[in-house]
Amino acid sequence: MKPNSLLYYLLAGALLGLLLVLSLFLYFPPYDYSYQQTANRRTFGSVMQTLSDPYYEAVDSKLRSIAESRGDVLVSRDARQRADKQLEQVYELIRQKPDGIFISAVDWNQLSPALAAAERVGIPVVALDASSNLEQVTATVSSNPSAAGRLCADDLMSRLPEAEILVLDQPGNRYSDSFVSSFRDALRDGYTIVGEGDGSRQLALSSKVCGALLDSYPDANAIVAVNDQSAVGALAALERQHLEGQLLLYGVDGSPQARSAVQKGLMAGSVARYPYELAQAAGDAMYALLDGQGIDDPATHIGVSMITASNIDDYDLTSWQ
Repeated sequence: MKPNSLLYYLLAGALLGLLLVLSLFLYFPPYDYSYQQTANRRTFGSVMQTLSDPYYEAVDSKLRSIAESRGDVLVSRDARQRADKQLEQVYELIRQKPDGIFISAVDWNQLSPALAAAERVGIPVVALDASSNLEQVTATVSSNPSAAGRLCADDLMSRLPEAEILVLDQPGNRYSDSFVSSFRDALRDGYTIVGEGDGSRQLALSSKVCGALLDSYPDANAIVAVNDQSAVGALAALERQHLEGQLLLYGVDGSPQARSAVQKGLMAGSVARYPYELAQAAGDAMYALLDGQGIDDPATHIGVSMITASNIDDYDLTSWQ
């Protein structure tokens, strides 16, 4: 009886010891697997001109999905169309030492000191809608503002034998300046820009500015806006003055809202800039740089196309797809 009792106690003790070892293993694992999930995670900064504009919101959203699909993080900043604010935001991101920064600048000249600072500390910067020869950045991805300007001019001239044109622009912004210059150069005799106003990619401001231009130039028969936010603002001004459908109205971006207006006959057209493709190209360039693959051409160009009633059925009216 005693040997059996001794054996019982020995077996019970061994079992308790095993349970203790298993408990310690479960509560204090030999390796922190959660660390493995975050050890190689990269962090990026995104500084858009404004996130209240559907185009730049779409670019930022796509950049985020690209980063998160790889287990990485995107920290977004909204400059609200203020160059001084954007400069501060880029400096703030540099202090956080991200793996890379995506920027669409309000004014590239004013942003130059921050670009130089990023270059000094080795943070790659991918510039969106910047000139291909922009210095102090690692790569540029841009749709072509000159091509967009020519597309608008060609479509307008195909509809009217002559025209007095109002332009809603964004002076000092690289894309706007290039678009307007190309649009102006493409116009033939008989087509004249009679008035210009700064819409600053803001719907309410563009509506106000366009209303004033319509009062000053009552014979105008076309309005060209350098972005769809300004075009929608112009549409509101036309509706206030009961002029909707009486003037040709163009925008740039190809936003869902503009597409819907084209489909309803309220806008003549909008030049599509494809923000998802722009963001994808920017993301691909950034990861190629960080992974040591390099890029064949530091300047990537995204095509543009004119959306009009003739091809509106090819486009989704509720998304950027």
